[in-house]
Amino acid sequence: MHEALDVDYILAGGRLKITRDVLDKAERLRMIQRSGAGLDTLDLDAIQEKGIPLYVNRGVNSESVAEHALLLMLACLRKLPTISRNTKNGIWKKQEQGVQTAELKGKTVGIVGMGSAAQRLAELLKPFQVQILYCSRTRKSPAFEEENNMRFAGLDQLLANSDIVTVHCALAPETRNLIDAASIRRMKAGAILINTARGEIVDPCALADALRVGKLSYAALDVHTEEPIPPEYPLKELDNVILTPHIAGVTEDSFRAMMRAAFRNIACFDQGRFEEIEPYRYL
Repeated sequence: MHEALDVDYILAGGRLKITRDVLDKAERLRMIQRSGAGLDTLDLDAIQEKGIPLYVNRGVNSESVAEHALLLMLACLRKLPTISRNTKNGIWKKQEQGVQTAELKGKTVGIVGMGSAAQRLAELLKPFQVQILYCSRTRKSPAFEEENNMRFAGLDQLLANSDIVTVHCALAPETRNLIDAASIRRMKAGAILINTARGEIVDPCALADALRVGKLSYAALDVHTEEPIPPEYPLKELDNVILTPHIAGVTEDSFRAMMRAAFRNIACFDQGRFEEIEPYRYL
């Protein structure tokens, strides 16, 4: 990334990696702005060591991610890809197919992580009268829990009691392969798994095995261990899997909001209006 030699600001979007090598070249760099909220493409240790201010758009695409997660839940419950394909192929088995699908109402939804997108999802789920179990590093207020019919739980309890498990935690050493073969064995038979967080949190081989034998009924993933997905991706050929191309947080609306917020932060920084923007706070 030789362009880094002359930059004062880096707007890091998508999967653009900001490595120590890039930072070493960027001798004029004053500030890094992340277009979204994910940080796994940034070398945080190097950024912190060099004292470069880092800003993120935390929560800017929460609505988009939450809506996509809800969409995937409903599509899995209604087996939408299978039903659509059968209908196009002239298979009109209304009753036989219908009774194999399910409603969201009354189900138990387990939410792993409780950041801004997960909180918005909890609000969107209210009309469906679901019971929510959630695990997170920090517990939400009793008022928020009561308003959204939520209960705080450990991961094992969440996995064992949820009809749908949806992943919303950040990628970190402790969450890499969090949903592996052992975790899947603890899930309810016939449960559904949704992942709109980071691909490396879910072991795709273990998930594929569970879907083949019927341990899990359906899964939907927007994020993947390798992107774009490779030809040998173990989930690609399964009928009971929905795959989308890391698009949950990207709509026309959210993209406009991300760019608007990012350029506003850069402008504020450039003009010395530091009190109007909040830098990323390292743990």
